Amino acid sequence: MNELSEINSLSEIEVNEKPQSITIDVGSIKSGSYLVENSPQVPDMNPKSSGKIVYALLICSCLLVPVSVLDDVWLTQTIDRDVWGDTVFTQEVHIGLHQFMYETCVDGTDCEYDEQESFSDVYELCLDEAAEDEIDEYCGPWSDLYYGGMTATVLFVIATALLFAAIVLQGKPESMKKSNKISIGAGILIIVSIFVWHLMLPDAADNLDWARAPWLAVLSAALAIAAGFIGNKQLNES
Repeated sequence: MNELSEINSLSEIEVNEKPQSITIDVGSIKSGSYLVENSPQVPDMNPKSSGKIVYALLICSCLLVPVSVLDDVWLTQTIDRDVWGDTVFTQEVHIGLHQFMYETCVDGTDCEYDEQESFSDVYELCLDEAAEDEIDEYCGPWSDLYYGGMTATVLFVIATALLFAAIVLQGKPESMKKSNKISIGAGILIIVSIFVWHLMLPDAADNLDWARAPWLAVLSAALAIAAGFIGNKQLNES
């Protein structure tokens, strides 16, 4: 009987006590806040204005390299100047990566090219005409010009291929970082190509001045390196 009375008293207490209400502050709950705070941060890889700039720099750099290689004027110098009355005759020698030529101008406007020959042909002709003890002295400079131009051309072709690969990879978000590295590497390779070509020039070319072609190559290298750094900056910001 005592046990039954205790059970009845407990049940009365539980029945008599009113359940406490639970209040929920709806305003404190922000829609989707949990998903936003706990979702992983995904880099924004959408093309931006800086991405368009990178593309433009890479394309310009890739176009300037073959233009500089195909240019006939890498070194130049005025070798003759005559004045007859009011008429000025000038003759300049232009040296490229594979050939040389002479340019004769009248008053600096009416110009014509003549005697364009490749270094390899002149070297072969020199070997046939020079004595054995004179080959290094008379034929050596033509050999240096030939091998210097060929070495630079091969390096420029490799740099162009790297720039083309950088352009292709720049269009893929997962390959942008690799594209930027390739772009910087191509720019450095162009600078190395110019430096190697300059080192291989004979001593007779020390008095010649740089023409437009090597400066176009330098500009191409600067654009490629700038594209790589701008691309890396864009990735870091995103």
